[in-house]
Amino acid sequence: MMEILQLRRKKRRRKRGGENKEGIKKIKQKMRPENWRKIDFTYLTKQVELLRQMNEQHAKVYEQLDVTARELEETNHKLVADSKASQQKILSLTETIECLQTNIDHLQSQVEELKSSGQRRRSQEKHDQEKSAPSFSCLKELYDLRQHFVYDHVFAEQITSLQSRQSPDEEENEHLKKTVTMLQAQLSLERQKRVTMEEEFGLVLKENRDLERQLGATDTYRARALELEAEVAEMRQMLQSEHPFVNGVEKLVPDSLFAPFREPSQSLLEEMLLTPPEAPRKPLKRSSSETVLSSLAGGDIVKGHEETCIRRAKAVKQRGVSLLHEVDTQYSALKVKYEELLKKCQQDEDSLSHKAVQTSRAPAKELAAVGAQPEPGTSGWEPASVTPEPMASPTASTPPEYKALFKEIFSCIKKTKQEIDEQRTKYRSLSSHS
Repeated sequence: MMEILQLRRKKRRRKRGGENKEGIKKIKQKMRPENWRKIDFTYLTKQVELLRQMNEQHAKVYEQLDVTARELEETNHKLVADSKASQQKILSLTETIECLQTNIDHLQSQVEELKSSGQRRRSQEKHDQEKSAPSFSCLKELYDLRQHFVYDHVFAEQITSLQSRQSPDEEENEHLKKTVTMLQAQLSLERQKRVTMEEEFGLVLKENRDLERQLGATDTYRARALELEAEVAEMRQMLQSEHPFVNGVEKLVPDSLFAPFREPSQSLLEEMLLTPPEAPRKPLKRSSSETVLSSLAGGDIVKGHEETCIRRAKAVKQRGVSLLHEVDTQYSALKVKYEELLKKCQQDEDSLSHKAVQTSRAPAKELAAVGAQPEPGTSGWEPASVTPEPMASPTASTPPEYKALFKEIFSCIKKTKQEIDEQRTKYRSLSSHS
């Protein structure tokens, strides 16, 4: 009996142990989905925050583009009004010049008529003198008058003064000559003013064309921004469709691994304007981290979470190196364009020095000084010889060298604009006084 009781007790113990194991398994199975839900919730919250930040940045970019477009439209309207006013001035000057030319022609015709009439009178006087030759009786009368006349020297002086006096026709002729010379001087001045006004009109037309080109460039930048947004949305959809947990692991990497390639003071619009519009657009490529993480299976990710983090760090470094190469290529292209602009400015100065126009050469000298300054690390620097440095935190990262060059270029452009405006105001004040 005792053995039977012991066997029954052992069976009961075995049943209780199996039931306990099954309960533990069920509890573990219930705990797993709760952990997954927490991870998904944190991932979704971070993704929502990132999307909000992106939307805010895009809104800022659109606002800046709208402001620049309005400013350019206002300047365009002003230039159109200036061009119309200059055209009216040119028309009025041409009308005055035509009136002066007609007056000069009329005066020249009058002068010729007076000359012809004077020649006719002289010929008639000579003919009359030849006809009325003094006879012997006239000579005798003159001799008697000379004997009886007391003030002979006074009579001789009166005769000489009458001969020396000019006729009214000759006086009118001299007066008309003086007026003709004065009118010719005024005509030359009006022609010079017309030439200067035509030059100003050409400059205004050039500025108007440049502003229209900038307006077209803003439209291209907007289209490019929309294309980039569409490409980013497609990439996100691709990543979410491949594996949602992989995207969660990628997004959970801290932001301190990414180095800031843009200064906080610099706006997004300046970055977009600094990129050359003529460069060919490159299609977006997927990074090596995305391909590696998409190829992994779900079970391997759960087991090897530390390995995925290490791979993510390596992928971030590779991405930073590719961005540095792109920045190097853009910098070299901008440097070539900057040198071409310097050459064009020097050629313009040489062509203006041959003319009689006095313009300030300070902007070109400043640009030449900026181009002649030895930039640190750029003299013997090539894009192929870039050594990738380890990614640092945003606080320890210094701004790149090409941005300092861009700041100097913008400062020089602002100085040249200010000097051109001052020269225009001076010229307008001088023209108004004259």
